[in-house]
Amino acid sequence: MDPLEASGHDARALFSEPRVLEAGYGSTLELAFRSVVDTLGFAPGSPELVLERVFRHCRDGLYQYLFIRTNEKRALEILTRLETEMLSDETLLAPPGPRAKLFARARVELKGAVEPRFAPDDSVWWRRSGSRRAYLNGLAKLRSSLDAREFEIAELVHTRRLRHEEIAYLLGEPVEAVESTLLEVESRAIALLGEYPGSYSGTLGGALLEAFALRGSIRPPNRKAPILKDGDVVAGRYRIERHLGAGASADVYRAADLEVPDHIVALKLFRRPAADEAAREAALREMRLIASVSHPSVVQFKDHGWHEGRAFFVMPFYRGETLRERLRRGPLSRMEAKRIFVPLAEALATMHRSGVRHQDIKPENIFLARFHEDEDGEILPVLLDLGVAAKDAENVLAGTPNYFAPEIAARFAREPDPPHITNKADVFSLALALRNALSPSAEEGVPGGAVDAFIKYRARFAPEPPEGEDLAYLAPYFERWLNLAPDARPDAEELARELAILSAPEERRARTVAMLRWLVPTVVMLVGLFGAAAFALSKEADLQRLEAERAREIAALERSRAEEARQRASRVREDLDQALEASRALEADIARLEEAYQSSRLTRQELAAKLARAEGELTLLAQQHEETTRRLNYELRRTREARDGLKAELEEAQASLSEEKASLEAERHRSSELVNELASTRGDLEEAKGRISALEQTITAVRTSLENEIREAAARERDLRDEIARRDAEIRALSAPQR
Repeated sequence: MDPLEASGHDARALFSEPRVLEAGYGSTLELAFRSVVDTLGFAPGSPELVLERVFRHCRDGLYQYLFIRTNEKRALEILTRLETEMLSDETLLAPPGPRAKLFARARVELKGAVEPRFAPDDSVWWRRSGSRRAYLNGLAKLRSSLDAREFEIAELVHTRRLRHEEIAYLLGEPVEAVESTLLEVESRAIALLGEYPGSYSGTLGGALLEAFALRGSIRPPNRKAPILKDGDVVAGRYRIERHLGAGASADVYRAADLEVPDHIVALKLFRRPAADEAAREAALREMRLIASVSHPSVVQFKDHGWHEGRAFFVMPFYRGETLRERLRRGPLSRMEAKRIFVPLAEALATMHRSGVRHQDIKPENIFLARFHEDEDGEILPVLLDLGVAAKDAENVLAGTPNYFAPEIAARFAREPDPPHITNKADVFSLALALRNALSPSAEEGVPGGAVDAFIKYRARFAPEPPEGEDLAYLAPYFERWLNLAPDARPDAEELARELAILSAPEERRARTVAMLRWLVPTVVMLVGLFGAAAFALSKEADLQRLEAERAREIAALERSRAEEARQRASRVREDLDQALEASRALEADIARLEEAYQSSRLTRQELAAKLARAEGELTLLAQQHEETTRRLNYELRRTREARDGLKAELEEAQASLSEEKASLEAERHRSSELVNELASTRGDLEEAKGRISALEQTITAVRTSLENEIREAAARERDLRDEIARRDAEIRALSAPQR
């Protein structure tokens, strides 16, 4: 049973529902395969295609199963050999199915049971924070307490997701023996971890899943050889220069266009030849979707054709790197993310207006095309790979589980009443790619073999906002963009506008700097105006004072000259010379003041007008500041009210959770009582069966005795009849007249 489904049930029931296990794993593969087959036109009866899809679904889990029991090189060798053999062996489709037979062959390759090598891992996707030491130590103790057989059975059930019947086939044992071992493992897990351990789901099933899961990065490399070699010419026009990469169904090459000198293109060639008309239509489907959308940030369609029965199409060759490759050097800055994701959101809006959903948006499918060699050059983000894209009327379930929207995950997980799949699924995937680009450490990695658990987790829980102090203000926006409910998310056009928030701090800073650049010169000018006015008024006052003093000095000199002509004749001449020199100095000062006064070109009226304007502007600034303060205070009050409301809701939710836990405990206790009653009833039933059997034997004996008595009575009756007949004859003989 999937650990998320096991939440809240008695732990002893985890291993008692193989049908749920079968639905939990097989349904994901079957649902995706049938969805793609029905819509894209594949031949569902093709054994090779079925086996290829089964192997692709099991590949990571099988590799980790081998990796735990051998080394990396040996695990990859076995995996490669199994893939080569199974794709041509149709007997794998016979019961109990390809998964069981695939793991059985892997077991043979390992030459019997091998002691597993395992170490605790702290990077599984469902653990983000909090203390893990005690919990991880408990998992390590659980693993070390198991022998190789117990370890293998627990791993195959909880991490590789095999059914009990498949494991019984694998080990050559009865199903009852497998279930008995699982119950023993569960008992040890409860003893070491408790019934509510610190797993992602808070359940024992979640802990058992984590106990045997390696981190998702331990996966096998893709070593499929490309179909074309360097130098091959396709359609007589495109000469292959080198293999660029491979996807799920096609290879991409760099090629030279022989008809256009020095022109390089990207050529995508499907690996599987088109066997019939339906397959040809399916191969042409991606080309039609690309051709129906025209936007610089959506890969453009240039040419197409057929090469040895395989479809190919030609696209522009972009120099650059994928977003995934860029993120290996570190996270994007907010400004860099805005330059990349705004055009992508606009491209999505164009696709959606054309009636096309992409359905596989992820860093690997976002290419950062550069038009210059330097890293700081212009970047054109381009959406690649429309291989699983869908028209609005189509209901294709496809994509990459890490980037599933919750509504898609809900359909894969067979959740009740899942939301309809709309274009908002693309918005979710793009927003999640943005979250992971800003905060790569937040990206979830799916452990090999635990795909179904992750899909159910995604269907029920929204991703967390990006981490980091400078990204904290984005949390409300990511809660909207990554909301579980599609209707709560913006459409792609709205998202493109809302992404402006990525540069909001820088824009606020720029506005502040611009205001300061205007305000500082204004203040300096006002200070200069005040200074010039004060200087001019001061000089005018000095001039008037000097003129008054000069008049007083002249009058004093005249009186002195009359009164002291004879006594101070020589001093008068001397004083007169000094007065003349002072007069010349004063005249020079007056000339300088007049020149400064004229050069300023400011009359008192002009100064008054400028001062009035400055005071008005300062008043306006003060009003703006007051208005901003009022608005911030209003927002602060709203934030505090929202905080108080959320706090109340949290307290209510905690109270509700406590009630639910109490109810759950009561249900668990009642379930235990029912199990005991069932056991007692089974004993009574067995006792009743014994009594019934004894009664049946007694009835049989009585029936036999009665039948014997009936036969004896019948014989006696015959004898009596014969005796009566004989006596009647004698009587008749006696009563007859004598002759």
